[in-house]
Amino acid sequence: MQKNRWRKAGSIIGSAVAVLFVAVALFLGYAFVQSKLTGSEPAVAGYRICYVMSGSMEPALKVGSAVVVQSLAAEEVRPGDIITYRSNNGSTLTTHRVERLDTTSGLLFYTKGDANKIADPLPVTEQQLVGKVALTVPYLGYLLAYAGTREGLLVLLALAVLIIAGGLIRTYKVEKMQYIRNAGGGVAAE
Repeated sequence: MQKNRWRKAGSIIGSAVAVLFVAVALFLGYAFVQSKLTGSEPAVAGYRICYVMSGSMEPALKVGSAVVVQSLAAEEVRPGDIITYRSNNGSTLTTHRVERLDTTSGLLFYTKGDANKIADPLPVTEQQLVGKVALTVPYLGYLLAYAGTREGLLVLLALAVLIIAGGLIRTYKVEKMQYIRNAGGGVAAE
């Protein structure tokens, strides 16, 4: 009796992990396709997903972390907020903390990486602002970076297919065993 409880609990946990993995794999696949089509970082419901590739914001943001960036009006940004912004040429993203604001000639953000000794040389304009960091997930950035490659996406999708196939095979075997038990353990004669 106890053995069956542990087996059932293990089955439920295994199924939950499989469903979660498949959902993550599908989301990463969606994000990859979306980023390739739009040419920018993936976004869902006004939130962009970026990853930290340098130590300039340690210890607040560890290298390899994923950051979820919420779009917001530039007027809502305050000193102390961690923002993500585009470089002047728009080719790279940077995530740094706002040290101060300047409103004398438009809204400018003066930023600095927490681990950097000096502030960033140029202020950030309203047009460069991507958003404010709303959530950080350590180490997920490594997976996102890998999933952003063709090889990584194929590996994740293959794992998702294997998990789904394994679940279907397991379900088939369980139903077959139940059928055999219900039939009395033998093959019915015709």
